[in-house]
Amino acid sequence: MKEIGRYVTGTMIGYIALWYAGAMFNFFPFGGRDFILAAVGFTGFLITITIVLCACWIIQTIQNDGK
Repeated sequence: MKEIGRYVTGTMIGYIALWYAGAMFNFFPFGGRDFILAAVGFTGFLITITIVLCACWIIQTIQNDGK
C-alpha cells in the first residue's frame, strides 16, 4: 500500500505542477471563465487519480496472482 500512496502523491504533484505551468504560459484552456477552469481542472484531477489508483490495483493483483 505504501507504493500506491507514493504513486498517487507523485501524480497529484505532477498534475498540479503541469496545470500551473499551463496557466503561466497561457496554454489553451486558460482563456475562459474561472468557474469553467475550476471544473475542468478538478474533473481532470479526479480522472487522473482514478486512473492511477486502478492501474496500481491491477498491477498489484497481477503480481500477487503470480506468487
